[in-house]
Amino acid sequence: MFRERFLKFINENKLIAPPNAVLLAVSGGLDSMVMAHLFHQSGLPFAVAHVNFGLRGAESDADAAFVENSAQAYGVPFHLTRVDTATIAAGRGMSIQMAARDLRYSWFTELVRQHGYTAVATAHHQNDVLETILLNLTRGTGLAGLRGILPRQGEVIRPLLFATRDELAAYAHEASTPYREDSSNADDKYARNRIRHRVVPVLTELNPALLTETLPRSLEKLRAADRLLEHQLAQSWQAVAEQQAGRIWLPAHKLIDVRESAFQLGEWLSSYGFRADQVNAMLACLSQATGQVFQSASHRVVHDRLASGQTGLSLEPLSQLDEYAIILHDWPVAPIEVAEQFELVVELVERTDGFSIPADPSVACLDADQLRFPLTVRPWHLGDRIQPLGMKGTKLISDLLNSNKLPRLERERIAVLVSDSEIAWVIGHRISHRFRITEQTRRIAQFNWRQK
Repeated sequence: MFRERFLKFINENKLIAPPNAVLLAVSGGLDSMVMAHLFHQSGLPFAVAHVNFGLRGAESDADAAFVENSAQAYGVPFHLTRVDTATIAAGRGMSIQMAARDLRYSWFTELVRQHGYTAVATAHHQNDVLETILLNLTRGTGLAGLRGILPRQGEVIRPLLFATRDELAAYAHEASTPYREDSSNADDKYARNRIRHRVVPVLTELNPALLTETLPRSLEKLRAADRLLEHQLAQSWQAVAEQQAGRIWLPAHKLIDVRESAFQLGEWLSSYGFRADQVNAMLACLSQATGQVFQSASHRVVHDRLASGQTGLSLEPLSQLDEYAIILHDWPVAPIEVAEQFELVVELVERTDGFSIPADPSVACLDADQLRFPLTVRPWHLGDRIQPLGMKGTKLISDLLNSNKLPRLERERIAVLVSDSEIAWVIGHRISHRFRITEQTRRIAQFNWRQK
């Protein structure tokens, strides 16, 4: 009966796609050993992977040997890795539990790619779901944190989510499935263990059907609500977000009209690494002067103003703002790629009476004989100065760009062409008076700046 429930759950959730084998994450404990036994008894192809985290000395080594012997008894491939978890965690500045999780899943992903396994199976069950929900509640969570552990997330599947820990123990006893006890499971220094040992027993005393009936029904409703919410968030994102060159523009007037704007903006930006307090500050700054910047590990949001006068939030990857320098020691014969977004085409031509300078601001015509190598294309820097065409003195490029009322992120993407150590062109905006075309000019260097 239990095995039939196992196969029914797998089929209903489409967890396995034969004939490829599934990689089972097996620790040697009750849950994962029952999972391996069920796979074997059901005739499902599988392999076994075990991580020796080196945290319990001889006990960890004994676990690894036990799992290896079990895999040999089943006649399936066995994979073992040993890691110094404590040292790695200290080096990364993270908890041992988080480091162990990262190391474990990174290795599983590597094995899947190397051996073509169809999925990685972990032995999470209904008790784990409840513990995870309670942990998320203590830390603060949204609806996604209340849906618990899903049957499938990417290449990771959880074929035991239909069962409770007591049911797994009963099956192990009935099927004479051996397993090892992890001594750390009894240590209440871990938050999950405190919830397992102190909180869950009280809840199940209040409702004996909590794990077998109430929790599954509640999860079904929460996951349905989460799916509806994802659909709504996708629709509202499409209505608000505008794709622009290299960034996403969120107009202030649209954000203000969004219902529950703090919640929706927080959900939109959570995948970019922004925190709730940052999102609240973003919305608050919409009624203030532009210029505020909010940064995550991978992106930043700027309260900006477009040339049209429209204000809003601009979302852009940090990678697009990386420093670069393209150095030319001779006239290039092919287009030059710049910062993966632009290319510069240089053409050297002889001056003729019929020559006229293009009106396109992305094209600059300079006196080739006044230019000195090396020529460098790089982002402009604070303090850079140029002698604008028609002026006697120099001007800060920052003042030049501010007077043109360019949005902040557009200003930061501005590049300059430097001749030796002197700026010859603020690309797309102004050439230097020194390098202008005059009656004495014989050769013209024509620079064409293109967005890819």
